[in-house]
Amino acid sequence: MEKWAGTGVIRSVPQPRVTVRPRCLPMASTVGAALVLAVLAQLSPLFLCAAPAGLSRVGTFGPHSLSYDVNINPNLAPGQQWCTVQAQVDQKTFLSYDCGMDKVKSLSALGGKVNATVTWEEQNTALRDMGQMLKQKLADIKAENPRARDLLTLEGRMSCARKSSGCTSASWLLGFNGQMWLYFNSDSQRWTEVSPGSNWMKEMWKNDRDMTEFLYRSSMGDCKTWLKKFLEQWEEELESPGPSSMSPDRVFEGSTASKHVPSILLLILIYFILLALC
Repeated sequence: MEKWAGTGVIRSVPQPRVTVRPRCLPMASTVGAALVLAVLAQLSPLFLCAAPAGLSRVGTFGPHSLSYDVNINPNLAPGQQWCTVQAQVDQKTFLSYDCGMDKVKSLSALGGKVNATVTWEEQNTALRDMGQMLKQKLADIKAENPRARDLLTLEGRMSCARKSSGCTSASWLLGFNGQMWLYFNSDSQRWTEVSPGSNWMKEMWKNDRDMTEFLYRSSMGDCKTWLKKFLEQWEEELESPGPSSMSPDRVFEGSTASKHVPSILLLILIYFILLALC
């Protein structure tokens, strides 16, 4: 209320209109941001790594892969091959390595060329250390868990693949007694059961920081570096593999990535429901 000077008349002054915003909008924004972060966390690096056709980076070499099949059998007599590694490029074996006796056998013309390079000297040391690491892990498992007393051998496949987009992904498959048990996605550092009943092993290694760091470092670091160096030297000798030449662990990686789709769609649906309610 306001009184006019000298008139005695009281005038009502209109107050500015205040817009009342729905209280749910700030909540929806906060929840929406949280959902976006959750979606990004759920997205597998396989999706983030993919690039549309025609967007390949300059200097890439197409879809090529490098893998190392490691077999650990500490129960063999001294002098026998308790640790062996077979190296494969594009699913073709080119080298066999006795990491216990430090002996290399070339299995192809490419293997002979690899064996004569500085790159192989680097791998020699890394693969020998890898064999010792896995041997010790097998011994620790058998000592800590009664269910592991029948585990005689430990097998692993370290793989890294370079796509046409120039992006490289890496993984490990690990198993015992000739059967694969667990899959480790090096990009996301997630463990997945391959064989039913292997959850106890998954939990044991999931909580083993040294094991996780070793798998991540060897595949994301060593394997990627070796693949890059091989491709720089022997690109012309490696034919681009066809779409059907995908290795088993790459097939498994693609199938596990697709499992994230329903949860991602559910999160997006919840967000739009909140917006509609507001």
